[in-house]
Amino acid sequence: MTKILFVNPRFPRSLWGFQGISDLVGVRSGQAPLGLATVAAMTPPEIAVELQDENCYPLRFDTDADIVTIGCWNVQYRRALELAREFKRRGKVVVVGGPYPTLCPERFTDGPFDVVFDGEVELTWPRFCGDLLAGSPQPVYKQAGNVDVRLSPVPRFDLLGKGHYLYHFVQTTRGCPFQCEFCDIIVTDGRVPRTKSVPQVLAEIEAVAALGGRYVSFSDANFIGNTKYAEQLLRALVDFGRATGCPITFSAEMTVTVAEKPQLLELLREANFTSVFVGIESPRLDSLVETKKRQNVHRPLIESIRKIQSHNLMVVAGMIVGFDHDDVRIFQEQFDFLMEAGIAFTTCGVLTAIEKTPLHARLQREGRLLPYDSSEVLGHGSADLNFVPKCMTPAEVHQGYNWLIRALYKRENYGARLATTFRQFSPGAELGGRVVGRFDRQLLATVVNVARYFLLTSSRPRRRFFVRTLRDALRGGLSLEKLVGSISYMIAHKHFHEYVTGTHGDPEAVTNVSPFAEAPSVRERARDEFSRDFVRRLRREFFRGASWLAWAKGRPRRAVAVPEALLTETVGECLRQYLNELGVEVVPFATAALSRLRERADLLVLPIVGSVRKGREELNQIVQQLQERVQTDLGRLPRIIPFALDGDHRAICEAFARIGLTFTRRVERLRHAYVNAVETIILPSGQLATAPEAAKSS
Repeated sequence: MTKILFVNPRFPRSLWGFQGISDLVGVRSGQAPLGLATVAAMTPPEIAVELQDENCYPLRFDTDADIVTIGCWNVQYRRALELAREFKRRGKVVVVGGPYPTLCPERFTDGPFDVVFDGEVELTWPRFCGDLLAGSPQPVYKQAGNVDVRLSPVPRFDLLGKGHYLYHFVQTTRGCPFQCEFCDIIVTDGRVPRTKSVPQVLAEIEAVAALGGRYVSFSDANFIGNTKYAEQLLRALVDFGRATGCPITFSAEMTVTVAEKPQLLELLREANFTSVFVGIESPRLDSLVETKKRQNVHRPLIESIRKIQSHNLMVVAGMIVGFDHDDVRIFQEQFDFLMEAGIAFTTCGVLTAIEKTPLHARLQREGRLLPYDSSEVLGHGSADLNFVPKCMTPAEVHQGYNWLIRALYKRENYGARLATTFRQFSPGAELGGRVVGRFDRQLLATVVNVARYFLLTSSRPRRRFFVRTLRDALRGGLSLEKLVGSISYMIAHKHFHEYVTGTHGDPEAVTNVSPFAEAPSVRERARDEFSRDFVRRLRREFFRGASWLAWAKGRPRRAVAVPEALLTETVGECLRQYLNELGVEVVPFATAALSRLRERADLLVLPIVGSVRKGREELNQIVQQLQERVQTDLGRLPRIIPFALDGDHRAICEAFARIGLTFTRRVERLRHAYVNAVETIILPSGQLATAPEAAKSS
């Protein structure tokens, strides 16, 4: 009996790969190979079929199959060549098809492939199978024009390993009505959306559910390209969920114009969608118009995103830097936009001119293309660049992007965006039928693995990230949807953080300011460091608990004891000015005078020096003596505020805030005092630094 082995080559690591979460959730790959499973279903019963996915297990080259069929995206091209040569060496007939052979068939005809499929295969694959059984397969099968996608059968999901994949894909349409200049979908699939029947789609979803699949992502280039069809399908999915108890959660890619369609948003929520991928691309309107992304300029982008999020849908964004209207300021603009929008997961990348696209043709005419091989593209989360930008140099693009991708996946920034999203969720929008996970052995194992990785760890930053993000995400109302959603996205962050670290460098090592951003004024930096949210968080901590209540019963003396040695430092002068602005007396003291401070001051500032710097040996010696005395007289001293001179900006700003909160709860007054102190002490000295930087340099 003739047998065909379908092979999915290994993908390179990317943001979409999710390779980094396998040890937590137990899956072996992020996405199931829909194309190969679909072609396997087109194969007549007289031909046996098998499917191997190299993303799940190492390939078994010693197969009894006569034919090996390889599916290929552009990023799989090099690996597909290697596999084809190995199978050819073993005497197999090698067939190739998929998106990349369709886009660039010329790259496959002269290689180790015996048969090449160019285009959709609903008509050509059955013809090939007939030729194969007759002993006369052709070298190329090319589909002329587009096919009726209703001819596409229910994929052979049973050939995929149970529990191996995070997502199963289902395709409902092919084609997109828009004409974004950089996109190859309109080249391969056309601009007229072709749709499957609704019963056909439901049959595929039922097949996934029968095999225990939990998540279905619709692989359509634009799920709402045909609005009327999308509404019909969503209503059917709502009925499916009600009848079956919502065994599956859904996601899909669509245009941001869904925010203008309240009926669709409501149906997405009711159908058990939890996220939507939106091609936002850029916060710059000129860049959107340039690339013919005009559907994104109908209304303010932030307003559209908020509308989607208010229906309890997470927004995943496709973002691009490198358009002709982008200069070096775009990196900071992208970062600020995503932080404000609260979009945690973004496949931000550098613009690439893909072969056969309108963008590639235009840049070729302009002579701006660089030496480039599309098969070497790393994909989402990489800095691929194959042309000369108009307003930047290639080096500036790489430098800016390296900062941007690291800043986006820095723990505190990712957590802040998650919290922003969940603040937009509507409590009344959570449906009782929405499934957040069936509690079984697999889910229990995931819970144990998550606790071990994030909580039972020696990594304090990782543990702090998990606890703080969870706390901030649930603030404003506890719900199971928020709880599961925030944990799920923190699991995903493990992969993002590992990928970005390995590809671009440690995200924790960058600031939130682009290397090309104009140097902010001292006042601007002081305001940023002493932000309203920052002080309010400290205020909540400070006024929580009996210790503050007990202290508040007495009359504050409005005095702070500060070591004389600290007051000779620039940061000490800044602290004195700060307290003066608050109407608080500074009580200088030497080590020998500690015993009399309790009756004179409300607080005692205790400097902490982590390392001895040249020229500061005397200060270090005084601090050490002071710390020893404090330990001895602890019960006879005012309340102590540690002041880390070697700390980062946040640590020193926190000390200023904690001191000030003793005397006022007004956030604006604290910020005003801090800014004035910085301007009074730092600016006249000619130092372009804030108080925290002065602490390190003085």
